[in-house]
Amino acid sequence: LYLPKLLPYGPASLNPDRASYSLPDLGVHTLGGQNGNLKKIYERIPENGKALLDGPETVILDDDSNIYALIAKLGILVSITNLAPSPNDENILYADVTELASFVGSPLGGKFVPGTKILYIADTLLGLCRIDLAKKNPKVELVASKVKLSDGSESPILYADDVDIGKSGMVYFSDASNILCDRKPDLSYDVMHAYKLDYFRGVKSGRLLRYDPNIDKVDVLADGIWFANGIAVDKANEEFIMIAETSMTRTLKYNIKGAKKGTLEVMNAELVGLPDGVDCTELGDKCYIAIPTSIPPVLQIFYSRYMPKILEAALKTLLMMLPKSLSPPPESYGAVVEIEMTLESSTLGRLFQDPYGVDIMLITGVTEKGGNLYLGSLHNSFIGVLDLNVN
Repeated sequence: LYLPKLLPYGPASLNPDRASYSLPDLGVHTLGGQNGNLKKIYERIPENGKALLDGPETVILDDDSNIYALIAKLGILVSITNLAPSPNDENILYADVTELASFVGSPLGGKFVPGTKILYIADTLLGLCRIDLAKKNPKVELVASKVKLSDGSESPILYADDVDIGKSGMVYFSDASNILCDRKPDLSYDVMHAYKLDYFRGVKSGRLLRYDPNIDKVDVLADGIWFANGIAVDKANEEFIMIAETSMTRTLKYNIKGAKKGTLEVMNAELVGLPDGVDCTELGDKCYIAIPTSIPPVLQIFYSRYMPKILEAALKTLLMMLPKSLSPPPESYGAVVEIEMTLESSTLGRLFQDPYGVDIMLITGVTEKGGNLYLGSLHNSFIGVLDLNVN
């Protein structure tokens, strides 16, 4: 009688894939602290004003380097303007934060159409949305909430997660899972708990989707992904899309062109934690992966090759039934992995990490612009800015 309520998405799979991962060297602190490579943008809150920069999940920059942020917890898009340094700390900046638009669900990822003020956003509840900030009174428009499959049926988009746009104008976005985000007591959507349920259930339901604005059509490029999180299109030639496959601690590569067109392959495996947002430079020579958490101990147990699969499924099923308050939390950690890109391969480069999350933690979004990485987080009340040129 109670199982449908305790397990609305069914029990854990008996045959989940096993991820491989690396453990970070927690003695290495290369992000923030004495490194001098991290600045923080805090909100300048007016007297009797409401704080808006509460968990800026993703930072977005337009062609003119104007800064915007998606606040998943509050379901809003904000602008970040009038930056000024703190008189007491050169690594602290203060800015005005202004609400521009609100969403029905949690906005997690977004990108501007190059050369325009048209912004596409992934709303977890609605699907793919857009807003034209060039208009006097911009309104959020729903673009797609479902996709037509090859058999003619329609499939709902249940967890729109991230967006990127190619030079061709094609809009690529991820549908992370078929598990819906439910609401917390403060009425925000619990995107983290939905991910945990997806991981424990062990069903590959993530998808990579494409929206063609010329014909107003969405199609499925790839499916069967273990939580399709952040995505980044090759900005130089639009030859591939990088996908963060969170539960397998790796990134995938979807080939848009070439001999491997239409195929998925592993890009970077055995990361030091669970990957989230990703981005690539304009030249396409480097990509970056946000790592919000190292591998929690409970996941290390499940990833072990000594764990019997039947026992693993039983334990995961039990964890799915526990109250949210008893769900395993992420580690106090924050990192960004740099990927060196060549025509033939992608290799792990520098690791920027705050091993205990002292200066910055739970980094969920990374956006590269002008030699800086703008770092978003569901946890922090500031935007991190990592200067890639500071050694």
